[in-house]
Amino acid sequence: VNNDYINPYTFSQVGYVESFSPLIGIDVTMRNNFQFGLQYNRMRTLLLGLVNHTLTEDANTEYVVRLGYIVRNFRLGNMGNPRGGRAKGSDLNIRGDISLRDSRTSIMNILLDDSQVTGGQRLMQIKLAADYNVSENLNLRVFYEQMTSKYKISTAFPLSTIRAGISATFTFGDSGGF
Repeated sequence: VNNDYINPYTFSQVGYVESFSPLIGIDVTMRNNFQFGLQYNRMRTLLLGLVNHTLTEDANTEYVVRLGYIVRNFRLGNMGNPRGGRAKGSDLNIRGDISLRDSRTSIMNILLDDSQVTGGQRLMQIKLAADYNVSENLNLRVFYEQMTSKYKISTAFPLSTIRAGISATFTFGDSGGF
């Protein structure tokens, strides 16, 4: 009416995410069925708060070491051929991962040029797993996972989590596709 323009779009914050997962990585399978891998991951998230004049940064660095071994033609128990011959076994795939992650969250007030750490943790994770195809439709998996974290702020307590178990996956129907 009097040339005052009201913008229908308001932005309270603007975000930027960069993720290099992996930034550097190598995976090797040797002729003797031994597997190993190394990985270095980096991730950073920046959030610019336009209302409260803050810049929030969440930075993560992670190192991962992988080891594995494939046992060819492994036979589980006395799984003999019903016709009296020896049954052909399936591959037993054994894997283990160890990862160390360091994350830090800091908030910077742009007007006051003040920055402080508001969160973050050091996380160590161990994963062990073994997969075996009992038949064409049945897969068995045994796993163990442990996660331990130590926080960078004094109001959070260290945390440790352990998961372990056996998983059976049965696929119905023809596994050959459509």
